[in-house]
Amino acid sequence: MRFEPPFCPNPTCASRAREGSFRYRRIGTYRRSTDGRKVQRFLCRTCRRSFSTQTFRLDYRFKLPHHDVLVFKALVSKVTQRQAARMLGIDRKSIQRRIRRWGPAMRALHEAALESAARRGGLNGTYCLDELETFERNRRLMPVTVPFLVDANRFFVVGVEADTLPARGNLRARDRVRKLQLEQEFGRRRNHSKRAVGTVLRAWAEAHSPELTPRLISDKKSSYGRLYLEAFGGRRREHVRVASCATRNRSNPLFPVNHTLAMARDQVSRLVRRSWGASKCRHRLRDHLWVWVAWRNYVRRLTNRTPGVTPGTAVGAARRMATISELLKWRWPKRMLPAFLVPPRHTKGGQFPGRGGGGPHSSVSPPT
Repeated sequence: MRFEPPFCPNPTCASRAREGSFRYRRIGTYRRSTDGRKVQRFLCRTCRRSFSTQTFRLDYRFKLPHHDVLVFKALVSKVTQRQAARMLGIDRKSIQRRIRRWGPAMRALHEAALESAARRGGLNGTYCLDELETFERNRRLMPVTVPFLVDANRFFVVGVEADTLPARGNLRARDRVRKLQLEQEFGRRRNHSKRAVGTVLRAWAEAHSPELTPRLISDKKSSYGRLYLEAFGGRRREHVRVASCATRNRSNPLFPVNHTLAMARDQVSRLVRRSWGASKCRHRLRDHLWVWVAWRNYVRRLTNRTPGVTPGTAVGAARRMATISELLKWRWPKRMLPAFLVPPRHTKGGQFPGRGGGGPHSSVSPPT
């Protein structure tokens, strides 16, 4: 199948502001030296800029594209950047460049999946909210909060964020000196937990079915109720609060999100407690987390006993299980929807199989 460019990749091109078909012509091909692929070139008839099929791909200008899948697997397998570089025989900067590009792309892909699900009726069911605490640079002076919102039955991660927390109290004298130095360099550290939680709740509100009542389970943190109200406005909603000191077993209503947080700590090297692999920058932590979320939602099986079913297919955000190569295909996944997100034509009402609160995957055993 021949590739047809959907738009001009030049952000200043006038054709991107106009409605209608994008006008271009083919101007030959070239063969990539890195992998030997034959690549088609194009010329935009509006801005007269040339581009190619490769311009739209996520491995654009990567010199070692054959390492992409291996690097992705390392990033979701608790392998640090340095160790991944040693294993693959590449420079650590190659790993860093991929994380910086993949993070926003995986977030855009997830947002496209949520938008697609919203057009077909929206998400439903019960969702669990909790925050994971980690740090950047220094555990006591630069803590970071990471809220997760997870489907209580299908373990679909709706949203994740990373933002600052203030430095801890009762600091030693040398830590107080270091705190002043960090404040001079980065400014005073604020508590942005509410901002981070509000971001994930708004993402849920935009994708939730307007006809159904949203149901949230969280601990008794006082800010959650107000943020929940702000995200859903005047809509009818249910909020179940559970004591955070309750035993964290399978009978705990917060077990789905606790299980997801434990899985993230086990598979994302930056979240391993008291390790030299801890993140030095929360923005890169956020990018790394979105890589993991895309893998968890669309590639990894829901449980070991559900072949072909992922959290994304269970909630109706994806048509089928994806491969890592499909995740790493397009630079603009919102405008070039991956094949695994496109609904099949024969499904009634545009919905995916296994969809809905009473579907075959509405209640499953915890992932293993």
